[in-house]
Amino acid sequence: MKFKIIFLFLLSNLFFAQKPDSSFIECKYLASFLIDTANTNTLKKELVYLRIGENSSLFKSDFKEKADSITFAEIDKSNANPINGISILKTDKWASAKYNPEVFYNKDKLIIYDKILNVTYNYQAEERTKWVFLNETKKIKGYTCKKAIGKYHKKTITVWYTSEIPISDGPYTFKNLPGLVLEAYDSKDYFHFTLESLKRIKKPIKPLEGTISTEYSKFVKKRTDIFNDPIGAFVGIFGKTPPKQDHERMIKNIRSINNYLD
Repeated sequence: MKFKIIFLFLLSNLFFAQKPDSSFIECKYLASFLIDTANTNTLKKELVYLRIGENSSLFKSDFKEKADSITFAEIDKSNANPINGISILKTDKWASAKYNPEVFYNKDKLIIYDKILNVTYNYQAEERTKWVFLNETKKIKGYTCKKAIGKYHKKTITVWYTSEIPISDGPYTFKNLPGLVLEAYDSKDYFHFTLESLKRIKKPIKPLEGTISTEYSKFVKKRTDIFNDPIGAFVGIFGKTPPKQDHERMIKNIRSINNYLD
């Protein structure tokens, strides 16, 4: 398997030189993460993928891509079979991913896509992780990996990368190492990514469309404002105040989503 992956990487220029926006390899990771840091019962596990091309990569929930496909199929089906001239959307068949952030990366920019309530924003990463390399090794999926630690905003991140796959990429924003990252986690293990599989795959790599551009500081402020005043946020979005009997439940639900990798 090692030989095939390295051989594939070395020949990627030949295979995809004319289409740098297509992947030549897909890495799937098992993402384990808490929704609410105060409740271990909110631990979720979801497959995410990293599709790597010649000049760019895309990191995204594997389930989200499947969920989007199911949703669009249901919309098309409803539009093709209207009832009394009206398309009825059966939302009970819609799937929902729990891992929302996506990352588009190329040599010039690192763009993060993330949701606040029902709106998806994009912002360019304002800092890159600076890695400290340690003299520790371990095996992951048969590859010899080396350890590095870095600070990303306020979090301490540990990664295990392998120079046996000479691709400077990894899950989320954990990149710019002398090899592919096979495992990554923060110091409290609120987020943990572990490689599940590698395979050759050719699929488009492009930024997410239909999102709102912002800056990281403004994104965090908006998220914090909603956390501090959930009812005010609801009024701002929907233009009306929710029923008083729903206030406590809404506040609890919004504040229970409090674990962010950034």
